[in-house]
Amino acid sequence: MSEVETTKQHSTRPRNWTGWTGWTSWISEHAYLLLAAGAALVLTRTVDFSPPPLVRLDESAHGGVVGSLPVQEFSDQLRSPQVAQIKATLRRYDDPDLNVTADSHEFDDRGELLSQPVVTTPLGTGAAIEQTIRLERGKLELDLQIHATPRLGRAAGPSGGAEPVTRLEHQISIHSRREGWSGRERRVHLDTSGTLDDVEARGHRLVFSVDQHLFSLDLELHRPLGAV
Repeated sequence: MSEVETTKQHSTRPRNWTGWTGWTSWISEHAYLLLAAGAALVLTRTVDFSPPPLVRLDESAHGGVVGSLPVQEFSDQLRSPQVAQIKATLRRYDDPDLNVTADSHEFDDRGELLSQPVVTTPLGTGAAIEQTIRLERGKLELDLQIHATPRLGRAAGPSGGAEPVTRLEHQISIHSRREGWSGRERRVHLDTSGTLDDVEARGHRLVFSVDQHLFSLDLELHRPLGAV
């Protein structure tokens, strides 16, 4: 028998799959099948996928928040009379024809709380609040900028008052940007500045509208009692 014929006989001889050598050889040749089966097992047995619940957004709602915001309060840990806290509350009302006025809080429960930052600053030091509120799924943006400085002063009047009052120097600007067919339109809705003597006792409210939205902006101030 020639050497070539001997080689052919060995190659056609059936393998012995009962031995350890045969199993290792089969596994090495078909390793890709084992990997694919293992991946399929992991996907079908261990991955529990379910689609997220459908969230229906109000067309006119501001972006990023689902539900109502918690009301922010002044800190009860503020002890020093040399430090003041300023709170700015922005509300949007559900009816643009409501008779919301600057000296009344009658319709506060009809207003959606959009923003209510509270900042702390020493007397004589300015504090800045800059926020962007997105409405109508981002088509309308409201830019709110407040720069306020609390100072001690005497109440207006002939006597000047026995006790000093906390004055609030402020500058408030509200701009809007809307996406339109001709591009982004920017408008100025409020740009005011001045000094308030009674903001600590009465607060200060501004009422304004942007398109079909009615807003109110309330400034409040808190300073602990005591000599400075």
